[in-house]
Amino acid sequence: MSDTIRKLKIRPAIPEDADAIAGMARALSLADGGRASRFSADAFLRDGFGDTAAFQTMVADYNGTAAGYAIYYWGYDTDSATRGVYLADLYVSETRRRAGVGTTLISETARFARADGARWIFWSVLKRNRGARRFYRQLAPELKDVIICAAFGACFDTIADRQTNFRRPD
Repeated sequence: MSDTIRKLKIRPAIPEDADAIAGMARALSLADGGRASRFSADAFLRDGFGDTAAFQTMVADYNGTAAGYAIYYWGYDTDSATRGVYLADLYVSETRRRAGVGTTLISETARFARADGARWIFWSVLKRNRGARRFYRQLAPELKDVIICAAFGACFDTIADRQTNFRRPD
């Protein structure tokens, strides 16, 4: 066991983690293609806590400092009739990589979710991110028969604004 792992604690995020997680999310966004992330400490606090939280966060705490994080949210699979989690972000600070922090963080996230009824964990990774793909292949195979689609911004608005014959109940 590495010295890093011995000093590591995986725990649910607290509001005081907001600045550190927002900073790591920006670093992840830049590493994933240089796009500017709109995720901020305020967004983390607004959407990550309370009765209507959109996501949950686990923190890799190394000697009192956030060294990584995992953001996930709940989903459901009708084929297996099981609950599970979608891993939205997994990030480990550059200085703590290749020491088992990422593996520990995703394993503890899965264990934590399983305690609340999860039976699977799903994630996506950019095709061009070969390092991340190598890391994730150590945990689970890549699905060859799945295509992930996404609608953001104007595309999302076009879908939401499409006229249908559906009438909402009063």
